[in-house]
Amino acid sequence: MEESCHYRMEDGRTVQQFSSVQDQPVSSGSSGSEAWLRVHVKWVTVVLIGVLILGVSAWLLTVFLCSQHAETARATSLCQSPACLSASVRLQSFMNSSGTCRDSFQVSCGWEAREGRGKRRERGRETFELQSLPPASRWQVTWEHNLRLLRALLENPNYTAPLSSAEEKAKRFYRACMDQNRVIELGAKPIQEVIDKLGGWSLAGVWKPTDFNKTLQTIMREYNTFPFFSVYIDPDPLNSSENRIQIDQPEFQISTQLNSNDLKAKVEALRLYLHYTVSLLLLLGIKANSTSIPTAPLISFASQLSSAAAGLEDRQQQGRLYQRMSIAELQAAAPAIDWLGCLQATFHPMQLSESEPVLVHNLAYLISMSGYINMFTPGGDVNSYMILSVLHTLSPSLDPRFTEAKRNLSQQLGEKTEVMTPRWMKCVKETNMAFESVLDAMFVRKAFSKEKRDMAAEMISDLKSTLQTKLVNVEWLDEEARSTALTKISSLAIKLGHPASTLDWTGQDQLYSEFSVSEELYFHNTLQYLKFANKQMVSRLKREARKDDWLVSPLSVNVDHTIRFHDLVFPAGLFQEPFFHVDYPRAVNFGGIGTVIANEFLQTLYKTIGVSQRFLLKIAECLQLQELNYAQTLQEDWTKNGALDISLQAYKSWLSRKHFDSKLPSLANLSNTDLFYISYTQVICGLVRDPHGQVNTGMANPSEYSQGFSCPPASPTNPSERCSLWA
Repeated sequence: MEESCHYRMEDGRTVQQFSSVQDQPVSSGSSGSEAWLRVHVKWVTVVLIGVLILGVSAWLLTVFLCSQHAETARATSLCQSPACLSASVRLQSFMNSSGTCRDSFQVSCGWEAREGRGKRRERGRETFELQSLPPASRWQVTWEHNLRLLRALLENPNYTAPLSSAEEKAKRFYRACMDQNRVIELGAKPIQEVIDKLGGWSLAGVWKPTDFNKTLQTIMREYNTFPFFSVYIDPDPLNSSENRIQIDQPEFQISTQLNSNDLKAKVEALRLYLHYTVSLLLLLGIKANSTSIPTAPLISFASQLSSAAAGLEDRQQQGRLYQRMSIAELQAAAPAIDWLGCLQATFHPMQLSESEPVLVHNLAYLISMSGYINMFTPGGDVNSYMILSVLHTLSPSLDPRFTEAKRNLSQQLGEKTEVMTPRWMKCVKETNMAFESVLDAMFVRKAFSKEKRDMAAEMISDLKSTLQTKLVNVEWLDEEARSTALTKISSLAIKLGHPASTLDWTGQDQLYSEFSVSEELYFHNTLQYLKFANKQMVSRLKREARKDDWLVSPLSVNVDHTIRFHDLVFPAGLFQEPFFHVDYPRAVNFGGIGTVIANEFLQTLYKTIGVSQRFLLKIAECLQLQELNYAQTLQEDWTKNGALDISLQAYKSWLSRKHFDSKLPSLANLSNTDLFYISYTQVICGLVRDPHGQVNTGMANPSEYSQGFSCPPASPTNPSERCSLWA
């Protein structure tokens, strides 16, 4: 019995409890209740745990499904922002859906490049071939986009800065330029006052002979004009941290046809130049005709000067890029110019001496120039040439008829002339010349946000990393060239957006503190700018060339490669529509600006890595497959082929990390890769010499293009053999 009353458990405390009650009577009803309660609690616990597990599972499943739905929605979502809508319209407007596999150029660029396809129209005695024009270069479109943005900032009535601030001065400068009625009202009076100050114009018969060198010094100092030679500041090639005075031949304001061996062409050029001179005199209020003006000696002097000049290629072949010499040595070589006096006038208040070293870029020209000046000075023709140079410098701020006269001369001579632009664009450009750092700051503040900078930096990093990976794996590089290329890319400094000093508004105000601006006298403002430009040149000579110097404006759309500092500068102006936008699908950004960046990386490498025989044979083999003349386009084909492949691979790497990319309205049927290719081809359309060949060649190499557009085997974009330099 006792044995039945003792239930031994492993817990010592429990054994003790049971032992203490073993002699007490046991109620059968109480024992059953306790058993039932234990079972009930057990099942309730199991049910609660089950419910909890089901609830957590349901929640996790819901989160998973929602996240998958969100990812799917994001992956297929259409970007409806204004920037995306604009990009969609632009990309589609140049697309031609037919012939995708036959001619990818026609698909993506949408214009005819073949001769004889346009309609003919007669205009007078000339016949013109009218053909639909190609899409404008994205560089041009982006530059005009930047100018329009600046126009909006300069004309913004809702923001006013203090009157003494550099920003407000820039706006007044712009408004004075836009007041064309006032400019026309003043007519030739402003330039006539300048001519009188310089002693008159011998060509007009009103000339008070003055000391040649004194007049030249005034023109250089007051009007930043250099009729016979150019003067500028650049780093010393032998010491890149030290700035030096550089002297070179000028940009000539006279047609090369005046030096033509074709007598008929030369006579016609002389007639047109005479007519131009007469028109200038009439604008100045001086009665003149073609028989009363002694232009022959002037034109003879001008043509002699231009014939003594030499192009850069000629100087490179002759080893005459530059010579280091003192001002005293230059004086002995070309004595007609008072070199110390002229340079001292230009760089006032700096004190120069005859021992000051200068870099002369075409000594042979300066020697000939000196002889011609001595030959022609007594007759006043040198004076006339200097006055014409001053007129050329100042004419943009005068009555538009002055500029139109020069434009008509250039057109009649068959020379290349700038396309006529609206007044606002001219004034934005001229305001930017005078207040470049101020407009840079206004532009960056408005158009280069931290989000845009971060996105651009990420893209550049992706492209650089992809290129490094490619360089490790390509077969056509020997180990020495591979090591050199990898070192070159790794050490390449990247400058993005703008210098740190751009948004220093206090510094801007100090820089322009002595720049006075009139809202009514645009000519006065131009004179102020010319003096300011001279002052800036002086400041560059005073200080060392620094590695953090930017030689390109943040507003620019051009990438700058500084060899001496081994850097690439990608300005803020390049990361604008239609090249780039934070809202664009990344396929559009990588296909557009991405290929440009990759191309710049490759340009820096091309001469560095050396062109081995193996390298040449590999490229030749590839390009022969594409039936291209590689001897003429070796570097261009190599960089374009590589830029496309590198940018596409960088995009794929980005996509593998992010798992989605948005779509463009009306182009949602295109895959991400197809959208990349369409964006790429429209960069090429307005860039290279042979866009037709480049686009078709580029699309024939990657298999993704033919797969995306289901091109049949052996079609032009799906050849049996592909050129894969960077695979």
